[in-house]
Amino acid sequence: MNLNQAKILSGLIAVCGMSAAASAQSTQVLFFENFDSVPLGMNVEEGIETGAGGPMTNVWSPDFPAGWSVDFNLPGIGVLEWQGWNIADGQWWAFTCGDQNRTDFVEPSEGGLGRGAIAIADSDEWDDYDANGLDPTAQGDMNTMMTTPVIDLTGVTPGSVNLSFFSSWRDESSQTAVVEVRYDGGAWEEALRWTSDDMDPNFHDDAENEIVNISLANPAAGSMEVRFSYLNGSNNWWWAVDTIQVTGEVSGTATNAPGYSFIAADVFNETGRPIINISEAAGADDYTVLLAKDAAFTDIRQSSTASASGDYMIPGIPNGIYWVKAVANNGAGSTDSENSIRIVVDNPISVDFNGDGNLNFFDVSLFLQMFNAGCP
Repeated sequence: MNLNQAKILSGLIAVCGMSAAASAQSTQVLFFENFDSVPLGMNVEEGIETGAGGPMTNVWSPDFPAGWSVDFNLPGIGVLEWQGWNIADGQWWAFTCGDQNRTDFVEPSEGGLGRGAIAIADSDEWDDYDANGLDPTAQGDMNTMMTTPVIDLTGVTPGSVNLSFFSSWRDESSQTAVVEVRYDGGAWEEALRWTSDDMDPNFHDDAENEIVNISLANPAAGSMEVRFSYLNGSNNWWWAVDTIQVTGEVSGTATNAPGYSFIAADVFNETGRPIINISEAAGADDYTVLLAKDAAFTDIRQSSTASASGDYMIPGIPNGIYWVKAVANNGAGSTDSENSIRIVVDNPISVDFNGDGNLNFFDVSLFLQMFNAGCP
């Protein structure tokens, strides 16, 4: 092989290498919304006219984030806060509506998925009062739709899009839930249907706290939208939604922060090095694991990095009670885990700081690091 041939071969290898790198695919978040950015105001009728207390601050809003649209077929009819899809603080919603299993979705101590502000369509509460003295259900069934902003699909592999969301559904009578998608502004295509008829193949029984995943056969398209419809509500129950996420296979680096994740661990850990499990967050490069002495994470005692999801052994820490969460990171941003957990570290050898069962130089080194950092 002469010198020119070698140069040509080297160039081909370089070009092929660059092409392979450019074509590498990864799952990235294309859209994420948990409604927590929506400013909540005071209740107007719910809890005042229906007898569950007076006005409260930071509990409800008719406004959705920019780009969303909401339709309601009976404007001005029924309890104001529940005229179609609305945003409300989940725990206030459960409290003011008399619970009836709503806390299954919104109570963190019970494993509820809905946190902070959530989107709610609730015909049970909508029917309870009308400022015009009308019977809401006599005016017709409650039908309401909320539609996401346009979601960019540029460069997304066909057939790779997945839609997920946290859902609280309590069925009754004719109440129906429908999820539809459309691409490039075309016709709506049904992706999910739940009915309250137990003889119907689409019947969905009570599921007040679940994560819904829908694989979409997306075509090659430049954009998509998702529409959530709550239909035929007539003093029935509700459908509440939170943490809507759309992911897809793309090439190149992430342009959005990672998706949601969860952590788990034994509540009681008889070791100086507890092991937690981190569920995978779409688009994450790594995870920052934070340990704090308070549930609000204002008193952080340790920060370490897990290079991937799955089991992660926390570096040695002194005995005590801690709260733990994981923060998913990539070049576009960071996302806290949807939950935090409380752990107890109770190492029988209290000065075995690295948890290896021995007392040695490494324990002294860790002690000095923590002492210098101000840890007791």
